[in-house]
Amino acid sequence: MLKDKDFVYIDYIGKVKDTGEVFDTTIEEEAKKANIYNKETKYAPKLVILGEHNVIQGLEEALYQMNPGEEKEIEIPPEKAYGPRDNTKVKTISLGELRRQGINPYPNMVVRLSNGSLAVVKSVSGGRVILDLNHPLAGKTLVYKVKVVKVLENESDKIKALIERWLGSSYVDKLNMELDEKKNVKFTLPKELYLVEDIQIRKYMLAKDIINYVLPESTVTYIENYNKEVFSQ
Repeated sequence: MLKDKDFVYIDYIGKVKDTGEVFDTTIEEEAKKANIYNKETKYAPKLVILGEHNVIQGLEEALYQMNPGEEKEIEIPPEKAYGPRDNTKVKTISLGELRRQGINPYPNMVVRLSNGSLAVVKSVSGGRVILDLNHPLAGKTLVYKVKVVKVLENESDKIKALIERWLGSSYVDKLNMELDEKKNVKFTLPKELYLVEDIQIRKYMLAKDIINYVLPESTVTYIENYNKEVFSQ
């Protein structure tokens, strides 16, 4: 059985129980079949770190009961998915207010409001817009077909998975990593990372995840070397 802090890669197909509608999948072929394919999405097994709570509760709980290579279908009630529907989250707002935010709403449109929250436009009529701030899957029982593709065992592989998470797959081999006998981690950054947007936040989150989930007693060090070659391009 799997346990806290295990690094698990899963493939899944998520459906709404009542309608059979596929709303999410890690499998490109299934996304195309369900007409939810997005060319911007990378279709590949998803990394789940158990205990991180980065997937819905019912799915994470089921993973604890599975083994590498195992596949099963699980049913997840609303209280362990996206919660019950809350009618107090259905709001009426003026059309002019949305237009001032640069939004021209239409039914079923998903909008991001000025406070950062997402809402679904239910109707537009008479200068008023009805917005539903519930998650689109709130109140729905979900069915997941999930497979544990692999479980990472060694520390280096886990750190590489975290590099991919925070810096992208192209940097897994470019980021020179040294792991000493005291389990301290040292990275030498390639120069193409120096000016990447939010690089300080990404470095911080990478170090945080290494300490939280892989090597709790380690020190993570980043080295950046500046010389004339760096500035000549």
